[in-house]
Amino acid sequence: MLATLLAQVDLPGLGQEGPEDLRSLLVTSFGLLGIGFVVGIVGHMTQIRALIAAGIMIIFVATAFFIIAVGQYG
Repeated sequence: MLATLLAQVDLPGLGQEGPEDLRSLLVTSFGLLGIGFVVGIVGHMTQIRALIAAGIMIIFVATAFFIIAVGQYG
C-alpha cells in the first residue's frame, strides 16, 4: 500500500523529461522522511525514548539519502 501511495507522488519539475532514477530516489527519500516523522511522533506520544531516537535516525538517513541522490544527478 505504501509503495502504491509513493508511486503516485508527483514531484514538481520532474516530468517526462526528468531522469526516472532520480524520481525514484527522491520518492524513496521523501518516504523515509515521512516514516521517520511518524516513528518520532509515536515515540513522543508513548514516551519511549528508543522510538524517538529511531525516528530521528531515520530522518537523518533520509536527509543523507536525499543529498546523495541530488548530488548524483545535480
